[in-house]
Amino acid sequence: MAGLEIETTETDAGVPVVSIRGEIDLHTCPQLRTTLQRLMEAKKEHIVLNLAEVPYLDSAALGILVDAVRRAREMGGGIYLVQVTPFVLRAFEITRLIKIFQVHDTLGSALEAIVARQGARTEA
Repeated sequence: MAGLEIETTETDAGVPVVSIRGEIDLHTCPQLRTTLQRLMEAKKEHIVLNLAEVPYLDSAALGILVDAVRRAREMGGGIYLVQVTPFVLRAFEITRLIKIFQVHDTLGSALEAIVARQGARTEA
């Protein structure tokens, strides 16, 4: 079984984009947890997760992501899921967790949502 590959880049606006390749399960989710914690410790409240190459995730992975959403929201941000594979999307729908995540077809639409949210915060 191949391990989980995680690559983090940043957009010009400083938004981290975490591209994940592989299955996220009990054995690999500590790696994802560490990545997300590091970003939040760096005060990155908006995080994009590109799940285009994630064929499977389990309940342990969902728990990590729910915790990340909670922490991001506490900082005024959010977790944005991009290019979610059908199986993974179905897991979010079945568990009804789809309601707490921002799901986008493209990186561009996720970044537009972040800009809109940041603009709404500065106007408030």
